[in-house]
Order: sequence, then structure tokens, then C-alpha cells
Amino acid sequence: MPSELRAFSIIGQRGAPFQVPPGNTLASLRRAIEIGAEMLEVDVRRTRDDVLVLDQENVHLMGGEEKQLRDFSYRHWRQHGGQWGASLARLDDVVALAGEQGIGLMLDFKEPGTEALLARFIRASGFPLDSLIVAGAGETSRKILRGLDPRIPLSLTLDMDQAHLVTPKLLLEVDTEAVTWHHRLLTPSIVEILHRRDILVYAFTVDLAEDMRRMRQVCKVDGIITNSPDVLKAQMG
Repeated sequence: MPSELRAFSIIGQRGAPFQVPPGNTLASLRRAIEIGAEMLEVDVRRTRDDVLVLDQENVHLMGGEEKQLRDFSYRHWRQHGGQWGASLARLDDVVALAGEQGIGLMLDFKEPGTEALLARFIRASGFPLDSLIVAGAGETSRKILRGLDPRIPLSLTLDMDQAHLVTPKLLLEVDTEAVTWHHRLLTPSIVEILHRRDILVYAFTVDLAEDMRRMRQVCKVDGIITNSPDVLKAQMG
């Protein structure tokens, strides 16, 4: 594991989808950087030919029928996937963009069974591990990733439907370098406990100015994942 994982305050969720929809496209990611994002959060899946790409939904229309992303190659999706397919972004292009701009990457792992593919990709990319986090992975996938390469920083992700998991026991047993939790799960005391354990705390999805202020000024999280990086940047002055 890296000795120090950098903290990034402004994380563009899938880019800047409120300004340049849809998210998870190079155009939206570039716009996020322009308006202040210090880190990009993207959803990662694979195509049939094991190309890692940015995609949240997994099912898309092709020829008027719903098809899963892994049913076809990257090239096939680009050629026959309509407007969505034409904008399908490869993860290596995103890594290159982030590297050129000197910003961080948060990879939201969406597809169990592709842990080895992702680990190989990260190693081959040469992207600095102090600026990268793999979030979204379930317990089994986190264990596999840790076994494949213990240097890759991981984050425990919890949404509101997992609120029952947030217990004193969990706070003492979190074994990831960071947590990415729905902002309503976070309190000042929870963040303080995690910080005492040198765990970075990221809150999602925070789009309202008052919620941003609470996360920054009251809870004192390390970073905020938002669809509106410009609003958060303005909050920070």
C-alpha cells in the first residue's frame, strides 16, 4: 500500500454531468477539470474483448434491443451503439487525461469477476497510486484486489440502504485506505474516528450548497463527490 494517499477536495462524479451530459464521457470529464475538479470519479466495466470502459448502467440499446455491455466488443459498441456507443470512453484515455492534468482518479468498480483485469491495468498504466482509489467493490472483490496487489488503494463504499452496517464495530474494523459514504451517513464523530485511524473520508453525492458546507465545515470530510464541481469550488473560495 502507498505510504501516503493524497486527499482531493473536489471530485467530479462521472465528470460534470449537470453541465455536459451524460457523465462518464471524455467531454464531461474535461469540463469537470475546467470548472475545478481535482479528482474524477468514473464507473468502470468491461466489454467483450476485455477493454475497460466507463459505464454505469451496463444495459444499452443496440438495434432497438437491450444488450449488456459485455456482449459486444468495444469497437462494435462504438460502431453500432448509436450516440451512446459513439461516446463510449476507454479507461486508458481517462488515465491519460488525468495524468496530463495532474489530478486524481476514483474508479468505481462495477463488475465482479474483472478484478484481475483491473489490477493488471492499474499496474501497466503507471498511474501514481497515491492519486488513485478503487471504490464501489464489494467485500469479496476487495479481498481479491488486495490479494492481487496490496498496493492498490481501496475504499469501502456505503449507500443509504446500507446504513445498518455503520456501527462502532465497523468503524474499528474498516481495513481500506478510504471510505466513500453517502453524505447522510456521516457525522462529525464518525469522521473523527476514521481520521484517527488515518482513513480518508469521501462523501457522495453532494450537490446542494448547504450539504457541501455541512460536509466541509461540520463533518470535515477530506473530499466531496459531486455532479457540480463548480458549486463546490465556489464554496471553497
